Order: sequence, then C-alpha cells, then structure tokens
Amino acid sequence: MTSEEMMKQQNMDAEDPDLDTIIGTLEERGFEVEQNKDSGAGLIDIVCKINVHPSLPAINCGFIVLKSDEGGSKDYEDNQFSLRKIQEAIVRGIRSGLDKVYLVAPNEEMAKSVSGKIEWLASFGSLLRLDAISRGIFPEQQKSSVITPSRKRVPEGEKIRKRTIREREAKIERHSKPKGERSKRENKLKKNIRESLLDRHSRPKGQRKKKERRG
Repeated sequence: MTSEEMMKQQNMDAEDPDLDTIIGTLEERGFEVEQNKDSGAGLIDIVCKINVHPSLPAINCGFIVLKSDEGGSKDYEDNQFSLRKIQEAIVRGIRSGLDKVYLVAPNEEMAKSVSGKIEWLASFGSLLRLDAISRGIFPEQQKSSVITPSRKRVPEGEKIRKRTIREREAKIERHSKPKGERSKRENKLKKNIRESLLDRHSRPKGQRKKKERRG
C-alpha cells in the first residue's frame, strides 16, 4: 500500500468513527437512543432523549460526526476543522430541535480544537451562546470536555510576573525612543506655547519692550 493509499484509508476511518462507545454509555444510563435521524435539517448521527422530570419535556441531545468536505483530507492534515464546518454542524443540530449538540472529532486534539473554536465564536456575544449548547468530543472520551478559562488555568503569581514584565518592557520602550520621536507625540497646544515662550525670551531686550508696548 502506497503512502497516498494509507492516507486515504486513515481519512476514511476518521470519516466513520466507532460510535459504539458513546451509544453503549447512553443506553447503560437508560436513555432512549436513535441513530442516523434526519428531521429535515440534515443528518444527526446519534440522538438521545434524557427525561429529567415528569412535568418537563425531555432534553434532546445530538451527536454529529464532523467530516472532511468532498473527500478532501485537509482537515486531517491540519488536525483541526474549519470554523465554517463547526458552525454549520451546530446550526444543523439547532434546526433539528436539539437542546445540546456534541460534535464528534476523530481524536482528542481535534476535539479540543473544536471546543476552543466554539468558545472563540461565543466570545463575540450574541443572542445564542454557542458554548452553552455545543462541545467537541471524541468517541473514547472519558473526562470532561469543558475548557478551563485561562484566568483560572494560569496561577496568580504567574499573572503578576507577566504583568510586571509587560510594564517593564513598556517603560524601556518609552524611554529608549529618540527625543524627536517623543516630541511628535506631545500635545500640539503645549508645543505652540513652548515655542512662543522661547521666541519671546530669545529676542534682544529692546526688541521685546517695543513689541510689548505696541501690544
């Protein structure tokens, strides 16, 4: 088998991941599971209904396998999916009536990339918080898919150290600039006043008096 054929086979395996682990876990917990469901907005690979209370409607969760377009392999070569592909899958799930849309990636790294891009899309602010609806996961995932925000992930001491370094660099940059460059940033009014005072005090005494008397 040539390297090109091996790459093609790997892409085909990634296009059709083993969802038995996800299905088995859902069924073990007593959830109703349907496969390959299409409600008119597009195919949803797995749909499960979670009943939380007799007085409340079931929560519809869907799992959509992210695939490379038109048999291409760029997604797998880059080890990440495009924003367009992620958005399209989430919208497909929402239009299908899902309350939660989980995007299934071939491996852990790609799943983290998907979750990161969902967080990035949500950071712009909109009526719909995508990060509250969707996450990236991979079939064998056992730990939480929730991304810890950087403000919690980075220790406080490290934040202070980085802030001190930035302040020091800004101070060095400010004082290392040539005088001419600094003067360009001065307020125009202050510059005009200074030049006017310099002009007046640099004239001979008699000339200054004549001008003042004339005024």
